Amino acid sequence: MFGDVLTAAVPPVTVHPVAAGIQRSDHLVNLRWPSLADDFATVFTQIGAITQSFFAHFDDEYDFVHLVFERSYPSNRGGFATRNDVQGIGLPVFDQNATYGSAGRLTGIVVFPIPKLYDGVSPSTFHEIGHRWMVQLGFPPLQAATPHWPISDLAEDIMGYSIVVNGQPEGGQFNYTLSPLGNGNYQLIASSQPKTFSDLAQYLMGMRPAAQVGSHFVFDNQAQPLVAGGTLAGPVTPVSVNDVIAHYGPRVPDAAHAQKCFRVATVLVTRDALATGDEMRLYDFFASRCAATAPAAYTDGFIHGTALPFSTVTGGAGCLDPRIKRHVLVDASRDGGVWWFPQAGPFLPGAPHQGKALADHLRSLGHSVVELPRPTVITPALLADFNLVIRVAGNGAYAAPEIAAYDAWVNAGGGLLLLAEHHPGDGLASHFGLTWKGITRGQRMLSTFAPHPITVGVGPLFYGAGSGLVAHPPSASVIGRLSAGTFLDLNDDAIKEPGEPAAPAGLGVMRVGKGKIVFCGDSNLWEQVPQPLTRNTLHWFASP
Repeated sequence: MFGDVLTAAVPPVTVHPVAAGIQRSDHLVNLRWPSLADDFATVFTQIGAITQSFFAHFDDEYDFVHLVFERSYPSNRGGFATRNDVQGIGLPVFDQNATYGSAGRLTGIVVFPIPKLYDGVSPSTFHEIGHRWMVQLGFPPLQAATPHWPISDLAEDIMGYSIVVNGQPEGGQFNYTLSPLGNGNYQLIASSQPKTFSDLAQYLMGMRPAAQVGSHFVFDNQAQPLVAGGTLAGPVTPVSVNDVIAHYGPRVPDAAHAQKCFRVATVLVTRDALATGDEMRLYDFFASRCAATAPAAYTDGFIHGTALPFSTVTGGAGCLDPRIKRHVLVDASRDGGVWWFPQAGPFLPGAPHQGKALADHLRSLGHSVVELPRPTVITPALLADFNLVIRVAGNGAYAAPEIAAYDAWVNAGGGLLLLAEHHPGDGLASHFGLTWKGITRGQRMLSTFAPHPITVGVGPLFYGAGSGLVAHPPSASVIGRLSAGTFLDLNDDAIKEPGEPAAPAGLGVMRVGKGKIVFCGDSNLWEQVPQPLTRNTLHWFASP
């Protein structure tokens, strides 16, 4: 018998009502489902309706949905793909997302019939996420063990090996390392080392290129008992990534272009009533652990040990974001007046100021918004709690450690809306290869847009007295220019002179590591809300 224990180590949460029968906290959605069946076989037929109800109230911005059922069922957890557009991993291309209420983003669902076995950082959770890509390699010597590995050196990873229970392959943990004895035989050495995905598993997930996958082997006799200190007898059959490629072709997209960071929505399904505050607090805590950045102790029934973060088990390539809504930081710590005006200090988010319209608009969408006053020092610890930063103006200098903090945060997957102003002195923009100069004169309308998800449905916008982009790295794309009746005044004399460009660039995008940057030379433009530009930008930051 297992029970939940709430301790002071579990942080408090704020519970927000969403609609009748739906509430949420930072990392958890609670959905009441009065018709929840008494047996899990029937519950499984209700999953589509449950997730449709979820997506009726939340944007289609989640790659995985974890369904945790409050009333416990005697059934095993499981994960499955709802869509596959990846070639070369043994899965056909298909899309069943309409069944589950997603317009196209969702890629997999994990169900947890026993809530007390749910933990976002548990190897079992990562195992079920892994089923979105594997193991569906239907050729010898791997096919007999699908959807896990056969008894092999591959079985040491998180996907484990297949044990047939009631005629069905269940995942078993292979808690051994294999020590060669010669003549094709190996000794089973008991191991309690934390599990990771093997290099071949990381290849299938898009985390590792084929050239970085070593060779493996599978025991021909799969009926041998597994006993610590015992022997597994050969012969063995070698298997490599080249065998996978020979049967299915190379992985497309390859590791250089594959999605590696995924958003996860955890939904606690209750029957008789909405979850209590303590229940929300407890399961929000376990959902938040998907994003762990350090090894964590975990229990999984009678199993206990140390779990490694998703980034570690994927070889440093992957990340999970379990936040239901975004944590937004407005970095107005270098504001020259465009955000906090008419305030001159102390700076009060609740009092009138120019940036309040945008901040309050984001709050009205359910996002958590923090506005930084000036002066504030930017540190890695400060940025760590946010997945979107709106950096306004930029008229004050950042110290080198502050720019380094921004660089690391963006590269790790952060989304940065980098807003400049006229006559900028912007070391942060310069660090990312962006050079803004001068002040815009004339019509000052952002009106010419390149095709991009951010520009869909966007009409002309008043640009104010912003600056123009005069240089950017090859990785950046300009997606918005000012009208032909606008010029960039570089010497501030209000006269169009030779060498001062007409229709200067004012809006663009770039990817940096796992993160993204949207850059614009005017901050006031973004205070015109609601508008398609803001909505599209939020969705683009949340997209793969």
